Amino acid sequence: MPELPEVETVRSQLASEIVNKKIKDINIRMSKLIRSPLAQFKRVVAGSAVSTVERRAKILLIGLDSGYTILIHLKMTGQLVFKGKGRIKGGGHPIKDGTVGLPNKYSHIFFIFTDGTKLFFNDLRQFGYMRLVKNENLKEIFTNAKLGPEPLSGKFSYKQFEELLNNRKNSKIKPLLMDQTFIAGIGNIYAIETCFAAGVRPTRRVGSLTKSEKKKIYDNLIRILKLAVRKQGTSAKNFVDAYGEPGNYVPLLKIYGRRGQPCRQCRTTIKAIHLGGRGTTYCPKCQK
Repeated sequence: MPELPEVETVRSQLASEIVNKKIKDINIRMSKLIRSPLAQFKRVVAGSAVSTVERRAKILLIGLDSGYTILIHLKMTGQLVFKGKGRIKGGGHPIKDGTVGLPNKYSHIFFIFTDGTKLFFNDLRQFGYMRLVKNENLKEIFTNAKLGPEPLSGKFSYKQFEELLNNRKNSKIKPLLMDQTFIAGIGNIYAIETCFAAGVRPTRRVGSLTKSEKKKIYDNLIRILKLAVRKQGTSAKNFVDAYGEPGNYVPLLKIYGRRGQPCRQCRTTIKAIHLGGRGTTYCPKCQK
């Protein structure tokens, strides 16, 4: 599933294409992907103009001038494909032939703008969804979802991070970083990379961490996320940005997906375990 840097990459690139465009019509081929009353969704969306494209955690938020926002979650295999007057641009999970002959068998929802351009929501396994929400209800939606703070918001200080950690002393650090109620947007890749950069084993209990280790986790988490956003995310498996290009963070990955290979810092063989239901790699020498 795309993590914060990948979704942020799609958000920023998609914003440059659709903000201020007016939606002429919307074609819904698979209604189960719309988690709102269908008639209302069609009525509100058609005729509205896109005012903003934002992100909260791993969710894209397309703001409309009608006072509503469309929430889009790509989940495991979702893809947004923008078809302009030039080349086709797709972001999210790359689907073989997903941008060929649009709309194709994967195109379950698509927006038609008044200038003739189109935005397709393709989904291979149909796990993704769209939801229409009034702007005044957004805060309540995210509160009910119990989403944690945005790590790149500028308001997310080390002091806040430390306070959050102190409330979860019995938790193991790597699954905790992936807990969306703790911090929003972090998934397997960046949790693994953060633990390695901080020199902390992913299995460590929060209560066993020193103040220095907590600070290293915070500093490296922010550094890695910012760098990943600049590099348009990671394409370790299946991510492409909104221009159909793979993310450029892969060459910078230190330990993710390198089970059985030598550590790039100490040459010790990298080990792999299952932690919180996810595959996890670590260096038994560099991480204590």
